[in-house]
Amino acid sequence: MTDKNFKSYENEFAQLYGDVSLIPPHPLNWDDVMKVFRCTWCRWEGVEVVGGKEDCIDLGRESSDNTLEDLTLTPNGKYVFTIKGGSNNNHFNGVYIMSKPSVVDIEVGNWSTHNYEKSTGNRFNVAGHSDGSPVTYCYRLGCKVKFDSTSKVKHLWWRSIGLTFYWWFKYVWHVILKRHDNMGH
Repeated sequence: MTDKNFKSYENEFAQLYGDVSLIPPHPLNWDDVMKVFRCTWCRWEGVEVVGGKEDCIDLGRESSDNTLEDLTLTPNGKYVFTIKGGSNNNHFNGVYIMSKPSVVDIEVGNWSTHNYEKSTGNRFNVAGHSDGSPVTYCYRLGCKVKFDSTSKVKHLWWRSIGLTFYWWFKYVWHVILKRHDNMGH
């Protein structure tokens, strides 16, 4: 299954994007409004996103050393951010979340059929909700995300444990069992 994305940034290197406004007329027609994958050393400034059914921003496989700054995000779906598969050392500065998603604000290390690597070194600086409530987050064990001391956050441990079990179940199913089936056994 492929996500339906409103705007995708793919295979970019050392690009600067300013005043990024992604407000689709019908946000729920999209899975992700902003999809970033295989981007390195890119910078997005002044980002405003109204999210789709899944995410405002999906930082997909192998996106590393990027900076997203001055973000105003309004989720409509499950997450504000999803960070997946080998996406490392990304920085999110000045994150302002306008409403609550249905699941969790930030999820790191969820399943990706394209990359099974951990995502590490991702950092949020000055992250908060418009109503003052804490930013919620979870991560697959080994993919911990970092926050600066000014960000009010709440780690959902039970969700991190569940995400870790889910990821390993999918890994065993897709990589080990399906490979075994494809070998004619």
